[in-house]
Amino acid sequence: MKALFKLWDFTIERKRLENLKDARYLIRRCERHTVLIDYIPGHVWYNWGEYPAERCPMPDHQEEENFRLYKEKGIGLLKIHEEWNDALEIFGGDKFTPNNEEGFKKMIKLAHQYGLKFIPYISSGYYDRRSKNFKPEWQSYYKGRVIALEEGYFNYALCSPRSPDWRVFLLNNIERLFEKYEIDGLYNDVGYDPLAFLDPPDGKQGHIDAFEESSSVHGAFEDLIQEIYTIVKRYRGIFTLHAWEYCNPDISSPPQFKCWDYLYVGEGIRDMNLMRKTVRNLPEFVFYIPDWRVVPVEDQNKLYALTIPYLQFPVLYHGRPIKGKMYEGTKLEYKKGSLAVPHPEIIKQHYSKNPEDFPVYSQWDSVPGRRETLENFFHYFEFYKEMTKPATHVFIDIKDENIVAGRKWPNLVLTAYVNDNFYLVVANYFNEKDVLVLKEPWKDIETGKIQSVWDLNPFEMKILVKNGATR
Repeated sequence: MKALFKLWDFTIERKRLENLKDARYLIRRCERHTVLIDYIPGHVWYNWGEYPAERCPMPDHQEEENFRLYKEKGIGLLKIHEEWNDALEIFGGDKFTPNNEEGFKKMIKLAHQYGLKFIPYISSGYYDRRSKNFKPEWQSYYKGRVIALEEGYFNYALCSPRSPDWRVFLLNNIERLFEKYEIDGLYNDVGYDPLAFLDPPDGKQGHIDAFEESSSVHGAFEDLIQEIYTIVKRYRGIFTLHAWEYCNPDISSPPQFKCWDYLYVGEGIRDMNLMRKTVRNLPEFVFYIPDWRVVPVEDQNKLYALTIPYLQFPVLYHGRPIKGKMYEGTKLEYKKGSLAVPHPEIIKQHYSKNPEDFPVYSQWDSVPGRRETLENFFHYFEFYKEMTKPATHVFIDIKDENIVAGRKWPNLVLTAYVNDNFYLVVANYFNEKDVLVLKEPWKDIETGKIQSVWDLNPFEMKILVKNGATR
């Protein structure tokens, strides 16, 4: 326990209380006010291997160097996607067993040595229909037809949360993961489609219709997620969720119950500003997984303006570069034109002709990868990690304030992060340039410029810090 000891400083505590006193005067009303306790601001989506073409390799100097970098930069959570397991049963395992067990254990141990929380992928719905374990009774239907993910090399059923048999299979496998490996939580890719619940349950499948179900109420799904959440919390773990239903602008509806620690949003969504409007008021804590396959390149410059004002931040894509290795066996066929996973051949062909191009680190990365993606992340993360220290008060989307001297236009968002520093984040979501006039000068933490009048271009954000004596 000695490693947890902290020596508290009078000067810092005084400054923090003075800043909070200022915030009480300057901020009268906001959309949300939250206090950060054990928030982890830095998440890395780590590419470990190229399954199903290969098993995950043994961790080596690449992991040592990367994990050392993350520790130096202050990143706290490492997430491994589905390549860690044997979901397609190529190597004799299944979706809940590592395809390289010795490597999996070593990877966890190494992550812990560098202070990283290690969370692997699971799915509360997706399961391969070719599996030796699969039961057709688990499947979901819409208008009498099976709902499945049939893209790329996938042939995944969307197993129904109304099936007690599927629940028992899933939950017991999750229990075994925590018992056998020193994981720090789970990332759940839900594999759920609310259309399934427009069909009444088929009695022959043994499904039970226990909850209200509609296009906006996902009763059985949320209940299953809550059951998984109880397991994760019993092991004192972290639960992250990727649920299309909560971030897709076309079908999104808020959850009845908060059933995550961190929610990942963004896969397959082209219009990031529309997604911002969809997820800005979701319960904490939201992280973006920008889909650089479909998001315009100019959104590189908008990403942080779309996230930081809402206590949100992107995930870093990093790890081992993806080379485009192809599965060469007979168990799988690959369908081209998939958005579920990019065709490895595209990556392979590009880098055979352009070997010096910046690497691809994720299935949701652009081809080729972009150096500025990495540079932008670490540039903004340096500020964000300081802004989100424990005990920080965050006043999100301030509505009534004593900060602005001039007019406050509707598409201007102000958010304050208050601790021993008082940060004011301002973002212009108006499609035209405008001028923000503050009642007193603030300092831009990027440029060091101190002034009270700021020009804001469309989708531009500034992070300001308060100067001068407090009241």
